Amino acid sequence: MKAIAKNYVLAIMGLIAITLTACGNEEVSNKETNKQIEKVTEQFTHMPNSIIGKWYQCNDGERLNIWEFSANGEYYYDREEMFGKEDETYHILREKYSIEGNSITMDGREAIIEYTDYGLYIKEVDSEYELKLYEYRQDALESSDKYWTSDKYYETLKDENGCVIEDGVLIRYFTNDKEIVIPDNVTGVGGFVIASELEEIDKLTIPGNVKEIGASAFCEVPLGVVIIEEGVEEIGESAFEDSYFDEIHIPSSVKTISDDAFRSTEGNHGSMIYVKKGSYAEEYFNEYLNEDDYDGAEIIVEK
Repeated sequence: MKAIAKNYVLAIMGLIAITLTACGNEEVSNKETNKQIEKVTEQFTHMPNSIIGKWYQCNDGERLNIWEFSANGEYYYDREEMFGKEDETYHILREKYSIEGNSITMDGREAIIEYTDYGLYIKEVDSEYELKLYEYRQDALESSDKYWTSDKYYETLKDENGCVIEDGVLIRYFTNDKEIVIPDNVTGVGGFVIASELEEIDKLTIPGNVKEIGASAFCEVPLGVVIIEEGVEEIGESAFEDSYFDEIHIPSSVKTISDDAFRSTEGNHGSMIYVKKGSYAEEYFNEYLNEDDYDGAEIIVEK
């Protein structure tokens, strides 16, 4: 039986590859072939009208849960990054379930179960609670509208440098480098652009090819030294809010600084903001703040 199933999968894989190759787009063909092969092979992990196996659930487009129902009447679920990682410090809590007809009892709660084209639909009898479990991970992610603006989605679009760039605008920068330079094919930086596991980025360089640093671009990203090079013209609202930088250098080419661009909720004492003498930035800090420091940061005028 296993041999028959295996041969069937291989045959389907061959048909998919032939069909997509005929389209003439090798790159698209490879991607689609891989996706279809994955789905064909995954189908054999679930028997028809059976709950046994792994299922996927997406919350808010970001958090992905994996559910597993075993043949011995136990189930559990956990975040994808923690699923199956039980050890002496992390205990998995398993619950009991039983099925009779289209009724399922999970940890003593009765619900109706329906097998659908996407996977499972479970609705508790005595409450409004419902659960949609998907057979395929990607289908679960795409079930949430928030997925399309999430890091999980953007990560599928990143280039070899970890960048997602649309029409010259850097949408996401996936990096764990301590010193980063915005690429030279970027003309604008979008909001909350940095995706990193680092606690702090030591140095950020924004070259002159970037004309606009967008609203909330580096908001809440801990930064060390920030070098904004000549050529940059606009710094958007809250662009560096709560980034608690050590020092930031603003060139004379900057003509617009929006509200709260450098705001620090808890004060950024000991930091320094360097501006050019006679520049818009110097005028901005003098005219709109009327003080020699900004949320604890010292303003240093350079010639």
